[in-house]
Amino acid sequence: MKKLSLLFMAFVMGIFILSSCSSDDDLTQAPTITVTPGEDTVKVNIGDVVNYQATWNCPDPILSAKISYKAGSLQEIILDTTLPAETKSFSYDLNIEVTDNIPVGTTIQFDFFGNSKDNSAIVSKYIYVKSDFAVYDSVVLQAQADGPVSAGENLSFYSTNLNERYTLTQAEDDNNAANIDIVFTHHSVFRTNDQLALKSPNLDSLYTMWHEFPGFDPPYEYNLANKNQTYFKKVTVDNWDELTYDDINDIVGEIGTEAVIRGIYVDDYIAFQTQAGKKGILKVTNTEINHNPYNDSFITFDVKVQK
Repeated sequence: MKKLSLLFMAFVMGIFILSSCSSDDDLTQAPTITVTPGEDTVKVNIGDVVNYQATWNCPDPILSAKISYKAGSLQEIILDTTLPAETKSFSYDLNIEVTDNIPVGTTIQFDFFGNSKDNSAIVSKYIYVKSDFAVYDSVVLQAQADGPVSAGENLSFYSTNLNERYTLTQAEDDNNAANIDIVFTHHSVFRTNDQLALKSPNLDSLYTMWHEFPGFDPPYEYNLANKNQTYFKKVTVDNWDELTYDDINDIVGEIGTEAVIRGIYVDDYIAFQTQAGKKGILKVTNTEINHNPYNDSFITFDVKVQK
């Protein structure tokens, strides 16, 4: 079992089959290398897994089998094995998880090589990392605000990667915090859209709001150390339904350093960039301003975010 570094993780297993053969004075033949999936190029998204199943067969003994990959300037040998004498058949499984360390648009080449005494063969396969994004509709968050909020009920925290919502209590878990990109708040005593806000989870003001404001007895814990950094800005979008990956890149552009967007209205487009570097845009489709007596305000949005 082996783990490939930097670009992706792969778990590999080689199985070879020995069989006897008779010798003669003819030149040996090149191995026949068969790799499935059969298509030359497999197109994938970040997070996908590709399983290559390779077999080397030859009427003459196979001396060695090799697998290597290259992506840009990076090259690495995955397998380089000298086979036992008289081996005529060899199999190897290569499982590749494409991680977000690989830039979209990258083509990774895998070369499968084998040789006998007199001849050799090579088969190349390619993985292309597609430019893709996720689309989530009608995401509803309920704000947290000043006053004795319900830490275990209001779904104010949002992961754009997983499309999951969390309460304040759930957001304190390290595993959850690692995925959270957006916090929705509203100082509902003012009962206006001007006080609706989307915030980066690591803002000092969130700690202040829950840990230090009067009215919290006991105060709610808010651990800034495990929270992510997100940046925001308002943008103009003319082609929401036809938006492409490249459009998101172009519209978001240089995100800037604003860690909070305050004053949110229906039909606003809000661009963001997560700590992982993923860019996205959300479209506000509804807001509901309540004060009951502390906070019962909601925001609904659609979101498109890079994978």
